[in-house]
Amino acid sequence: MKNIMHGYIRVNDVFNKLCGYLVALMMAVMTALIFWQVIARYVFGSSLAWSEELSRFLMIYVVLIGASLALRNGRLLAVEVVPELLNEKIRKWIVILTHLISMIFYVILIVYGLDLAQKFSNQIAPGTGISMFIIYLSLPIGGILFFLNSITCIFEEFIGRKE
Repeated sequence: MKNIMHGYIRVNDVFNKLCGYLVALMMAVMTALIFWQVIARYVFGSSLAWSEELSRFLMIYVVLIGASLALRNGRLLAVEVVPELLNEKIRKWIVILTHLISMIFYVILIVYGLDLAQKFSNQIAPGTGISMFIIYLSLPIGGILFFLNSITCIFEEFIGRKE
């Protein structure tokens, strides 16, 4: 069983590394778009109609994917006063329980995010022409990434911290 958990953790960490590269790429594109938007508006007196909208859409994905990576690395904002006061065994079970409760929210995010994406699938963003389905699909994608990273964190609690 430990080998399966280790394998899952390794595969998820490779996937998270790829997600990290994707976030970096999206941040670079966002930075370039916003920089060009400022130059176009204040130097040339004319701005791009689509750059602000595309930057906003990229930011939505960056936040959700980046937050799932932060969850995996234990860098999300948390109140850890109570777990630090308890012994290691109780702390471990509180962390696991917290992840399990969070996973209920992630499932809700996935289910209702898919429903929301389908409801807005017939709408098109005015500046970019992108289907709003793709934008609202960020919610279930983020939920799936959170869910997978929570499983990884739970497995690490069972087999011990990261080596």
